[in-house]
Order: sequence, then C-alpha cells, then structure tokens
Amino acid sequence: MAQTYEILGQLAPSANTLTNVFVTGASSSSIVGTITIHNFSDANTSYSLVVRPINEALANKHFIIRGGILPAREMISITGAVTMNANAILAANTHGSSVSFNAYGVEIT
Repeated sequence: MAQTYEILGQLAPSANTLTNVFVTGASSSSIVGTITIHNFSDANTSYSLVVRPINEALANKHFIIRGGILPAREMISITGAVTMNANAILAANTHGSSVSFNAYGVEIT
C-alpha cells in the first residue's frame, strides 16, 4: 500500500453552504492529521466540520465540530488523526464569508 503525504484539501466556501473539503476515492483511504481554519474577517464567526460516508445522509453523528466559534482574525489548528475509509467526505460550513479550511495528511492507495 502506497502512502502519500499531502495537502488533502483547501477550501474557502461560501457562507452557509456545507462544502466538501476532501473526498476519499473508491479504492483509497486517508488519515487527516491536521485541519486548520482561518478567519480573515474582523468579526467572529461560527463553523462546523463533518466526516461521513458518501452514501449516508448528513446526521448528528457525523459532526466533528458543530457551531464552533472562530474569533476574528484568528486561526484554529486541530491535530489528531481523523481516519477516512473509501468513499468518505470531509466537509465544512461557516456563517462567515472570509474563512478558509485546510486539511493535511496521508492518502493510502
């Protein structure tokens, strides 16, 4: 099994739109080691992170963080392994329009 350490996904989503940061392939899995979330605005905002199988509708059990507060002009770094099997989605949502999400880790094929 090949392991590739990489930027898994980078995203600056529209406000109030759950958007995929990273999706594993049908024949791969991944370990997300670090997620950074940066607020570029002068106002606090909220954010959410979700990991779910691609074939499941969004439910409460899929939230890693729901409604976390991101202070103005601050960055949050989340470290620790989030394992994603084949066909899994890491998605993000924010109520602000100036927030970026970055996921770093290893893809296993």
